[in-house]
Amino acid sequence: MTIEEIYELMSKGFDKIDQRFDKVDERFDKVDERLRNVETDIAELKGRKSAFMTVKDWVIAISAVSAVIISLLAYFKGG
Repeated sequence: MTIEEIYELMSKGFDKIDQRFDKVDERFDKVDERLRNVETDIAELKGRKSAFMTVKDWVIAISAVSAVIISLLAYFKGG
């Protein structure tokens, strides 16, 4: 086997390796994109949960204040 043949054989082998790495890179890019979408969706869900908890806290506070006002009105009207 001559040096040229070895060079040609190694060149073909490296080309195949490069092609495989390109395919692996494409797959990792797709996985990375999907994980980014999952992270975005989770962040959105956390934001919605946080907003829901804030609204829930306001509803509870308004209900409590309303109950106190109604109780005071009933007390003073009946008293």
